[in-house]
Amino acid sequence: MAGLLFAALCWAVWYLSPHNVALLAFDKEAIAAGEWWRLWTAHFTHFKFSQLMLNSAVIALMGLLLARFTKLWQVLLSLLIAMPIMTGLLLLLMPDLIAYRGAFGVMAMMVMMAVWFLIVEDKRFSLAYWLGLLMLLLFVGKVGLETWLMLSHADHHVGGLFVNGLFVNGLRMSWLHADWLVQCFGILLGLAFFNALHQIYATRTAKNKHYRGASIHKHQQ
Repeated sequence: MAGLLFAALCWAVWYLSPHNVALLAFDKEAIAAGEWWRLWTAHFTHFKFSQLMLNSAVIALMGLLLARFTKLWQVLLSLLIAMPIMTGLLLLLMPDLIAYRGAFGVMAMMVMMAVWFLIVEDKRFSLAYWLGLLMLLLFVGKVGLETWLMLSHADHHVGGLFVNGLFVNGLRMSWLHADWLVQCFGILLGLAFFNALHQIYATRTAKNKHYRGASIHKHQQ
């Protein structure tokens, strides 16, 4: 359900006035001036409708899958902690980045948590297991392809870059780099939060099994 809530907020922000969206977006100068809420709200803003569609759809789906294994507050707390970490790292690692919008980091984080729960907790070779494995391979392939394009298909030129034969100015390329970098942050944070949430899930499941086993034993006596 956390994914659906996040996606709904992304759509709500999309339909705000440009002025109000600008108050929520990542802005280096504004954050430095004390507008710390942008470390969170930047993830709800988008430059393109296609990005909004992709991010909101994937995040909503991953949220539904996570609902099988986690509680709503656990995922919400994970997001509240992770979101400012990702935007904060952008500030540190890309000091020349002026503006950024997108939920690529949150999407990557949700994908990592959901697919690893499916792979680890569902029965081996079950439909859910194969679904998790397929989504993981697709996402790794996507990130790998983007990484290859970033590293090998960008030839530096004065005033901009040529990417796949198309001239891209320096500002646009910084946005593309930021999208890729935030996605990498999301992958690492997703793995970290999956480990924490999986420990909680495993402990809760073990306690439930112990309680059911004790109840059956008591009933038999």
